Amino acid sequence: MKKSLVFLLILVNNGLLACGFYPRGEDLRFSFLNSKAFGYYLFEEFNYSANYFYPGIQYPAGYVFPNEKLWLDYCKGKVKLTDISIVLNSLPANEINANSTNSMIKYLFQVKDLEAINYLKFAKNSEFGNSWEEDPWERNKSFVTVKRSNQIKRAIRLAETSKTEAIKFRYLFLAMRLSYYNSDVKTINALFEENIKKSNKKDIIYYWSLYFQSLAEVDSALCNFYAAQVFANAPDKRFMISQQYNSQIPIEKVLAFAKNDKEKANVYLLKGILTVDKSLEYIQKLHQLAPNSEGFSFLLLREMNKMEDWVFTPYYSLFEPATRRNSWQEENNNSIMQISKRIEEDRQYASKVLAFSETVNSKNTDNPLLWNLSKVYLQFMSKDYQKCIDNIAVLEKDNSTVEIKNQINILKALALTANQEFGKAIILDDIKPILLKNKKHQKFLFAIGRELEYKDNTTDAALLYSLMNEVHWDEETTTYYNAFWKSKKSKGDNYADFYDNYFDYINIMYTPEQVQALINNVIVNRTSNDEFAIYKYSVLKREISRMYDLLGTKYIRQNKLQSALVAFKKVSNKQWNDRYSAWERSGNSWDSGSNVFDQNPFYELKYTPEFIPLKDTIRLNKFTVTKLLIKYLNKANGTKTKDRDYYYFLVANGYYNMSQHGNSWMMRRYYWSSLAGGSTSLEDDKEFFQCNLAKNYYKLALKNAKTDKFKALCLKMIAKCESYKIENETPYEYDGKYDDYKKSVFNRNKYYQDLKTNYPDYYQDLASDCTFFQDYFKARR
Repeated sequence: MKKSLVFLLILVNNGLLACGFYPRGEDLRFSFLNSKAFGYYLFEEFNYSANYFYPGIQYPAGYVFPNEKLWLDYCKGKVKLTDISIVLNSLPANEINANSTNSMIKYLFQVKDLEAINYLKFAKNSEFGNSWEEDPWERNKSFVTVKRSNQIKRAIRLAETSKTEAIKFRYLFLAMRLSYYNSDVKTINALFEENIKKSNKKDIIYYWSLYFQSLAEVDSALCNFYAAQVFANAPDKRFMISQQYNSQIPIEKVLAFAKNDKEKANVYLLKGILTVDKSLEYIQKLHQLAPNSEGFSFLLLREMNKMEDWVFTPYYSLFEPATRRNSWQEENNNSIMQISKRIEEDRQYASKVLAFSETVNSKNTDNPLLWNLSKVYLQFMSKDYQKCIDNIAVLEKDNSTVEIKNQINILKALALTANQEFGKAIILDDIKPILLKNKKHQKFLFAIGRELEYKDNTTDAALLYSLMNEVHWDEETTTYYNAFWKSKKSKGDNYADFYDNYFDYINIMYTPEQVQALINNVIVNRTSNDEFAIYKYSVLKREISRMYDLLGTKYIRQNKLQSALVAFKKVSNKQWNDRYSAWERSGNSWDSGSNVFDQNPFYELKYTPEFIPLKDTIRLNKFTVTKLLIKYLNKANGTKTKDRDYYYFLVANGYYNMSQHGNSWMMRRYYWSSLAGGSTSLEDDKEFFQCNLAKNYYKLALKNAKTDKFKALCLKMIAKCESYKIENETPYEYDGKYDDYKKSVFNRNKYYQDLKTNYPDYYQDLASDCTFFQDYFKARR
């Protein structure tokens, strides 16, 4: 017998890689068309998702189950539905008696329907057999099998003697179900072929029986056909029966068993739902065969959600679509150019679906509003923004639910924003209340921000991104509804290759001019008191100091020290204390490399004993360090300065310590990494990893040095910087030969050769140890 397929449900789709969290699946998928808003709850398990399918229909209040309806009709409508539900789901067999207060049981006794009463008792007493094993430890396996076999025989015997056809088929169904758990394929086939199959009454009992027949069927094409009929007619079996469908079987072989258009439509429906790629051909077939069916409209809705993922997930986030991950991860196919090409291909497919939908008379479908909204949405997806906006105005006149109205408004906000001219895009007044209503829809906020950013309004984009800091967790789908995104400018590892917050993004991607424009906008408008302005500036108005910190840091990266000093001067003491002082910190430090100014960058070097007498003892922060650097540079560059070599050496130390290898790396970065060969999208990558400025100023110190010992020390520091450059350009490949690698770096460093040639007496001291630095620095004069 064909074994039931095991369905692997992905409950937690937040990927954990070896180095930590990485977004995937539903974390990434962009969707603005809420499939749950359209009422297809019986298809809910097959809503499009990166998790594929998941079990569990959320039946709405008042839903009448098919079996309950059958019993209600059987009892001529004279009993309560709630009582039928109690009898079927919870009433024990011993309470099915003449003294029962349950209206269904009372009715059956009143009309003396002992056959139905006895059936209900039999069904209750058969529940023990409705699983593979009653005892998880398998101690009573043979006992259960024998007991179940006897119950099967009794069910068949009672069916043969039953005077009521409805009760007869219920007994046969129980016999088939018990046979399935007894692995008795022969009995299932016999009962179905000789009895159930011949029935002209296609009620829920028939389709439940067909479900077990499909589990036992050995002909794959026929199994697919049965599965499609069960899927269409038994909602509670949809999730399980969908696993029986073999997608490798040509659909033509399956259709050969269909006797009418309805059965053909059922085949196309299941095939379309199980198709993870394009399903337009199946939608078109359903239009011909069952245009007013729920399945026809649901398949369109599912296709809409697919196209959202294919187009909007990569368009807004630059991640591959949530369910095309495997094909998009091929190394040669994952470039920004390839992603853009695929987006355009999928937009063209959206145009094809739009062309088809325009041939459908929505009034002849079961959900005209869905079809009309889909047409407008497809216009947006196909970049026909103006036509989309014009038709939204028509949709807004419909008397729809609050949820559907919000769907229309979200689409309106996206289309209005995307339709603006480059360089002139703003957050329009019509969009503001929509953003306020959808504060928790982070991907919607991000999409509006991204549209503005694509139109060159980086200020409003950053303001919207800043509002996404709050994490939203959905218990039902176990998904974080945050936005995660990449950038077209990304060249390497920006601590990770994606973003999930505004600060990291503008830190990497915005120019100083864009940050300054953002600061100016916030300062001017942060006291605005209209509802949207209060919301829009709610985060950044509290983070002005942080913005000035960022602005100054960006100028440091460009070596524009005076501009950096002006920006740092506007940073509050609280910002310095919270983020850069160990004893007063109250914020999140992210200090894997320690972002505390605990060493003076001009007089101290990491892993090196103190060798320069400390002067200018000040409380260190970015402002004071920059101010001192400017001071020492002015002294070093002054032609009348007596100790130019000394000040050049301090300046070189300062630049050295602002690199990855120093004690003040936070002057250029907000996170620290030990990867010597790492790269980011930041403009000062080479400087941060290679210490080029430090090397230049050590050379100037050497040029102005007066003694051989101090010259040798300067040459040692030049060689040290050169080693970092070599290591950055040819990083260690983790082949287990680290000693050989370090020897190679040393041998390629011409400055160590110069040190050995020019100062042989000092070479051994300086090439191998730093404990001699004090003696050599003292010998400066």
